[in-house]
Amino acid sequence: AVDAEGAYPVAADEARRLLAVERSGLVDTAPETAYDRITWLAAQTLSAPVALMTVLTPTRQWFKSRHGLEMTESPRSWAFCNHTVLQREVFVVNDLSTHLAFASNPAVAGAPHFRFYAGAPVRDPEGYALGSICVMDYAPRWLDADQKKALEALAAFASSEIRLAQTDRALVQLQDHRARKARAAR
Repeated sequence: AVDAEGAYPVAADEARRLLAVERSGLVDTAPETAYDRITWLAAQTLSAPVALMTVLTPTRQWFKSRHGLEMTESPRSWAFCNHTVLQREVFVVNDLSTHLAFASNPAVAGAPHFRFYAGAPVRDPEGYALGSICVMDYAPRWLDADQKKALEALAAFASSEIRLAQTDRALVQLQDHRARKARAAR
């Protein structure tokens, strides 16, 4: 499927994926060390100048964590990650400028002039792809099997962090509920 304007592909269950994004509580939150470590590690491990943890909302691609890029978000129509969230494995475009779907993308045709992209989906506990851990470069390049495996592992770490944060929130809510119930019983 594609979005209403035909600009990018969307998941068959996009409405449920967007509910999962909302449920995650990630969008428009402060930087977090755990995610910043993952993007730093992605940049270092894959020798990439840019590494991001993206979250795809209905209208934008928001960067929960970023390494090597000042922008904090982009329009969703610019997001290479639109393709990544439809995958189970790493999505790679060796040369964005020669790829039919990406050559006219504003981030390829203009500043910052990206040429390479590789991303792995980041999933919530129910398996919905919220966004990705991705790396980008200003020159075309390729990833070998070990580099793809590393990117998958980093996305799995980010997915685990999301699961942990949701579990922590649920425990806090349960503790608050029990405390209110105990006060009411007095």
